[in-house]
Amino acid sequence: MGGNLDMIAAAAGWVLPSLEGAILLIEDVEKGLGLIDRHLTRLLKAGHLHGLVGVAIGQFTRCKGSNGWTVIDVLRDRFGLLGVPVLGGLPIGHGDRPVALPVGTEAVLDADAGTLTVMPAVQ
Repeated sequence: MGGNLDMIAAAAGWVLPSLEGAILLIEDVEKGLGLIDRHLTRLLKAGHLHGLVGVAIGQFTRCKGSNGWTVIDVLRDRFGLLGVPVLGGLPIGHGDRPVALPVGTEAVLDADAGTLTVMPAVQ
């Protein structure tokens, strides 16, 4: 489940489905670190990330660092609290030549092997 972090955070509290047992896929474009941190903190504090089994991180295109921090630092800080496998660097999002993935299908994330295997949406 997932997609653009801005849209996920906007859906929190009214249309965001339960993420229990899910792998959360996130990406974003042209955001400052403060907003990325606020979105993730809101999702964490509201319990929306409870029960995740993993996090898949796509591209954070044109998102600039601040005060010596990078997007990776913020993501590591927030998701490190969950105790689940996190896989980053996926070619998903708003960058050059992004890969399209079906959302809501079965998937397997293996952070140690650096793989995200997503089942097709149509058989």
